[in-house]
This record gives sequence, C-alpha cells and structure tokens, in this order.
Amino acid sequence: MKYFLIETDEKNRIPYNINKNRAIDLRYANKANVKKIPNCCIVDMQIPREVFYPDIMVSPLLLVSEIFARVIAMYMPQIYFKTIYLLHYESGEHQTYFMPFLEEIDCLSDKTVRNRGRTELKQILLRKEVVNKRPIFRVQGFTHPYVIGREDLVESILRRRVRGITLAEVETEEN
Repeated sequence: MKYFLIETDEKNRIPYNINKNRAIDLRYANKANVKKIPNCCIVDMQIPREVFYPDIMVSPLLLVSEIFARVIAMYMPQIYFKTIYLLHYESGEHQTYFMPFLEEIDCLSDKTVRNRGRTELKQILLRKEVVNKRPIFRVQGFTHPYVIGREDLVESILRRRVRGITLAEVETEEN
C-alpha cells in the first residue's frame, strides 16, 4: 500500500496569522488533550485581498474542510473533531473548518533524512509494520503536523475534488 504526505499548497493566497489571538493553546492540539479544547472555537486570521480557502491547512493548526472531514470520518468513524470558526475581525469574513485529532505514530525509519536541527523532515521513510492499515495519521514528535494518508483515503479525497493540497509519495521500509 502506498502512503502520501498531505500538505497545504502554499502557492495559493491562503489565510495567515491564524490563532494570533491564542484562542487555542497549541500544546493541546493533539489526541491526548482533546478535552482541553472547546467544541466550538472562534480563531482570528488575517487574509490577503483575494483569499483562497484550501481544504487542508497544516500550520499552525491542522484544519480540514467539511468535505475532507467527512472522508476522514468514513475511514475512521471513532475520530474526534472540533469545530473551528476562522474569523477576520475587520471585514467579518469567516470560514468553518474542523480540527481532526489524528493518531500520532512513531513510524519513522532510522533512514529518514532530517534537517540539521532534527526538527524537520527532508525525506520520509516509514516503517511498514507500524503504519500498516492506518488510513491517516500524524508523525509523532514534531510540532509541524506531518499528515500521512494511505492511498485509498487519498483517492477518496481527490474524487471529491478537494483543492489547495499537495501530495508527495513517501516510501515504506519492511523489516
């Protein structure tokens, strides 16, 4: 089975300075602390003149559109979502997103290439026995949410014409 790194396409004019008001404590944006984040939360954002809302935003919070959330829920019925309302206070423009609390997995091979500070991944190599049969998950141990999706889930989101995402195939290693 193939796996793909799912990220936001940064070429678009997307919202920025998301959560500048610190409505969500980033330390709690993980599955272990799901109860520490309110069910509905208004988060501020800044927008460029011509804004584009992608179906996934990975920074600073992992946020997905309703279409993307429905696909995740099809593959993982037990997943938790929190509703996040992005609001541009000056114009009143708003957009609804959902914060999925994906499982974080220690799945990187020793052959994974990292940057000098070991805080970012340059080339991802997954251990197949660890990720086997998981449709979507986050790589454990990083503040940046590296979201990995299995091929069938990725095909499902592409069939629904999600926009503003990039996909990069990641390799798996068998022991």
